[in-house]
Amino acid sequence: MLDRLTPDVVVVETPFAGRFPKAALVLAETRGALLAVLGRWGGEVVEIEPARVKAAVVGNGRAEKRQVAYVVRHTFGLDREPPADAADALALALCQIRGALP
Repeated sequence: MLDRLTPDVVVVETPFAGRFPKAALVLAETRGALLAVLGRWGGEVVEIEPARVKAAVVGNGRAEKRQVAYVVRHTFGLDREPPADAADALALALCQIRGALP
């Protein structure tokens, strides 16, 4: 899909290690697979911490997911708030578009 869509950059959120070791393991496996695919792709990959995304989008690094979804909804002119995962992905894209990433 990356070859077909030819993005300039892919932005990935760094993992957040919560209180659930089993979930962290699944996340690590999924992240490893994603990074392997991106490594074969060979394009630019930018990683950003969740708190930096929240700070760039909402103005508060400790913002709640619903606050991120609210800002994303209004920034992109959506009819309703996107699901949490979609809002996170759009927030990452917004950071890249605005140049809020390293």
